[in-house]
Amino acid sequence: MKPFFYIGSAVFTFALGVIVSVYSQIQFEPMSEFDCSWPDQIAGNTGYDLRDTKTLLGSEVRFYRENSSPETTRYLFQSNSESNGLIEKGFKVNAKGQKIGERGIIVFPNGKARIYWTEADAFWVIEAESLKLARKVEKQCLTR
Repeated sequence: MKPFFYIGSAVFTFALGVIVSVYSQIQFEPMSEFDCSWPDQIAGNTGYDLRDTKTLLGSEVRFYRENSSPETTRYLFQSNSESNGLIEKGFKVNAKGQKIGERGIIVFPNGKARIYWTEADAFWVIEAESLKLARKVEKQCLTR
């Protein structure tokens, strides 16, 4: 009887360790620090800018900004808003809660997510490997 007790205890302890580890990764996934100065660096540029980066955990994040014309901004926003994966569409607000543009969120079948919005005559995009990561990046880098 004792061998079964020891084996059962070992299996239970191992399973509990796995569950706690996975739970802590999901709940407390750190947002790695990366350079959030790119929106300010490209704010005065005309045309478009694309930046790819990785978090310390290896997750890919893509930033995109287009401001060649108000028509292009409107077209890009509308075409993204017609996606089958659209889960949210509304207004983009600043840190004070003031409306500064329109905003949408797309989640693709593979789990990747895109948060996109307009601000003045510019069209902005964050793409990340998950919606959770995209929201963290938006909050960390683009809350004004």
